[in-house]
Amino acid sequence: MTEQLVFDLPHRAAYGREKFWVAPCNQEAITWIDRYPNWPAHALLIYGPAGSGKTHLASLFCDTLIQAKDLDANFRPTFQKKMVVENLHELNDEEALLHLFNFVSEMGGDLLLTSREIPNFTLPDLQSRLNMISKAEIMMPDESVIRAVAGKAFKDRHILVDDTVLDYLSMHLTRSFSLLQQVIERADKLSLEAGRKITVPFLKQVIQELRGDEDV
Repeated sequence: MTEQLVFDLPHRAAYGREKFWVAPCNQEAITWIDRYPNWPAHALLIYGPAGSGKTHLASLFCDTLIQAKDLDANFRPTFQKKMVVENLHELNDEEALLHLFNFVSEMGGDLLLTSREIPNFTLPDLQSRLNMISKAEIMMPDESVIRAVAGKAFKDRHILVDDTVLDYLSMHLTRSFSLLQQVIERADKLSLEAGRKITVPFLKQVIQELRGDEDV
């Protein structure tokens, strides 16, 4: 069960592999995942911009993900109780998705769909099915959320950092939980190896290593 704190943002294990940070920007979506199997329909759409954590959240529902771009007339699904189709904005074959939609329903399964935005399908039957299912939006975290999440992550690792470190991350790092997680994990590892305190210059080196020469 997700630890609930008032903006002292928790992290949540994703099948024991990763951490998913719960925040106001993704609370609606994680609530729907927690509500499963008590969904009003057999499918759910989660949508939001790139980097907002849709794939990470989908992994909480199902380990095996189908990419929408791989759906075509030759696609033959292997049934699983909980199935995921990612990136509907890359879908090329609406008939194939409609077939999968019906297949999962007929087999008594459940389907999680992800997209950057709510799709508008040209196939009436597919659009009708989309209109009938629940939808949850994930928004990008703002600077205050990034700062709070970073502070919680450092605290959980028993790392003391100055406010300047949190300010730098919140103002200069791309607003992505996954990138923030990589930066903190890498900074923790390198600081232990080098016996160095995590400072703003040290973080800049870590971020440049992770993202090449991109200006962060």
